[in-house]
Amino acid sequence: MTIKIELFYPPVCPYCPEAKRILLEVLEEIDQEFCMDEVNIFSPEGLERAKKYGIISVPAIVIENKHKIVGIHGKESLLRKIKQEIMGS
Repeated sequence: MTIKIELFYPPVCPYCPEAKRILLEVLEEIDQEFCMDEVNIFSPEGLERAKKYGIISVPAIVIENKHKIVGIHGKESLLRKIKQEIMGS
């Protein structure tokens, strides 16, 4: 089963490239298939998707259309949070 990950960001965010880098590293370490979608909240579609999830701060990660992780996290912290959300471990 492929798990859907959405990374919400605005192009002007100084922290978002680092958040993306860390997220990609974390996803490589988890033994699971992922489909990652980058969502620019400045686009009309991205803004609507952000509203749908109640995102008011970026970077934000949505997992399987429901779990939200907001802000930049270190690799170990993000790995732990994603595992908790996906695998319950």
